[in-house]
Amino acid sequence: MAIGRAAPQPRSEASRAASRRDFTDPLVVSYPPGTPPPHHASNADPEVAAAFDKIGLMLRDYRSLTGENPVGTNAEIMQAIMGGNPKGAQLGPPEGQQLNASGELIDRWGTPYFFHQLGKDLMEIRSAGPDRRMWNDDDLVSD
Repeated sequence: MAIGRAAPQPRSEASRAASRRDFTDPLVVSYPPGTPPPHHASNADPEVAAAFDKIGLMLRDYRSLTGENPVGTNAEIMQAIMGGNPKGAQLGPPEGQQLNASGELIDRWGTPYFFHQLGKDLMEIRSAGPDRRMWNDDDLVSD
């Protein structure tokens, strides 16, 4: 009698859908079904757009120094930006912006930004917007 493995179970439709990739454009971000698309920060109030630009420059400086984006949660990314990197360089927070008590970079409404690494040298920055709730129609995202 041969010892074998149990036959694999059929995958559910949800499992198959979750593993699908868009290989024609791997940088396309997919959000949970029903999530409205965010607004681009560059089209927002000039102060909001400037804040996103400053964060983008901070991340660019980090990439120039280390060769890649910082990774992790908002607090872990800011820890790396604030000197916890291989070079010990302190690159942030951006002028006029601040960290909360948990060490997270916060938007003008006091809500932590959400950082989503799209690649070694590309990072999406997302703000929950004025209602301070993430993943709805007033969210702002970097360009």
